[in-house]
Amino acid sequence: MDRAIKRLPKMERFLIEERYMVEDSEYITDYKVYCFKFQPAISAVTYDKIRWKAFYKLALNLNIAILKIQ
Repeated sequence: MDRAIKRLPKMERFLIEERYMVEDSEYITDYKVYCFKFQPAISAVTYDKIRWKAFYKLALNLNIAILKIQ
């Protein structure tokens, strides 16, 4: 998991580490991350886009992504 996270771009890696990989991650909210951890602060919409891309790339790196073919 750590190696897959290290391969992510800087902002995506920062988001995953600050939101989900700190000791007290149960008590940290998304709001705290995008308002206070990011310098300068980013909007909720931008945060959601970065988070979606990060999790999608993690799923691809870990071979757990499901591709829908139509």
